[in-house]
Amino acid sequence: MPTPYLNHSDHGFSPAGRSHQLSARLPVTLTFTSPMQKEKSVLKKAMMSVSLTVVAAVSILIPCIAASPVKLNKVAPVADLVAEAEAKIKALETALATSDSYGAGAKRAIPDDAAVLAVLSQAIAEHEEKAAWKASAPDLREAAKALANSTSYDAAKKAFADAKAAHGGKAGSAKKDDDWAKLAKLGSVMNEVNKRNSSIRTGLRKADSDSEQLARSASVLAVLALVTHEDTHEVKKKEDTPKWKALAADMQASMSGVAASLKKKDTAAAKDAFSKAGKSCNDCHDQFRDN
Repeated sequence: MPTPYLNHSDHGFSPAGRSHQLSARLPVTLTFTSPMQKEKSVLKKAMMSVSLTVVAAVSILIPCIAASPVKLNKVAPVADLVAEAEAKIKALETALATSDSYGAGAKRAIPDDAAVLAVLSQAIAEHEEKAAWKASAPDLREAAKALANSTSYDAAKKAFADAKAAHGGKAGSAKKDDDWAKLAKLGSVMNEVNKRNSSIRTGLRKADSDSEQLARSASVLAVLALVTHEDTHEVKKKEDTPKWKALAADMQASMSGVAASLKKKDTAAAKDAFSKAGKSCNDCHDQFRDN
C-alpha cells in the first residue's frame, strides 16, 4: 500500500509536533494516491503544457488583421467616400460595357478604379458614421479586389456583377476586417494620387471650381494615405519604416485638412494644407522612390 497523504486543510493549523493531539481530538482524513492516479496527474499536466504551447504558437503564426491606423471619422466624412465609391462604380460600368471598352481599360484604368473602390469600401465598412450600404461594404470590397485582379472580360464582368449586388445592399460572408496593406497595389494607389493631386492643384487656382468635388477628391487622397501608411514593402531598410509611416500620416492629415477647408469655403487654408501635403509627397519620393 502506498504511503497515505494527510489532508489537514480542514483543520486550520500545521500538524508539526502535535500528532498525538490529532489522534485524540480530531478525525484524520486519509487520501490515498495510487500509481495510476499519479500517472494521470502527470499526463494531465503535460497535456496542458502542450496545449498552452500550441495556443501560443498559433497566436504568433496567425496574422492580426489591423483596422485603419486612425479613426475614419477623423479622416473623411462617410458621405464623401460613398459619393466617390459610387462614381467609381459608374466608371467601371462604362469600362465594362463591351469587350472593346474592357480591352481599352484592362491594363490600367479598370484595375486602378477597382483598387480605389476596394479601399473606399473598406473605409466605409469601418467608418463610425452610417451609410446606406455599409453592411455590405465588405462584400463590395472583395468584389472590387477580384475585379482589380481579373485577367479576362468574363471574370471582370462576374466580379462587377458581385460589386453591383453588394452596392445594392446584398451582404454575403465577407468579414468587416481586412489588411489595409493588401487592399490595393501601391502602383494603383499612386496613379490615383497623381490624378487627384493634379485636379486639386488646378482647381485651387480657379475661382469658379467645384469646391465640393475638390473636397471629395481630397477625402479620397486622405483615405489612400492610410494604405500607404500600412504598405511598407517599398521600404528597403527596416529602420526607415517609421519615417515612411510619418510621411504617410502627414499626407493623410494634410489632405483631411484640405477637404475640411474647402467645405468651409476657406481657399487660403485649403491651399496651405495642400502645400503641406505636397511636401510630404516630395519628401517621400526623395527618400524612397529613387533609392
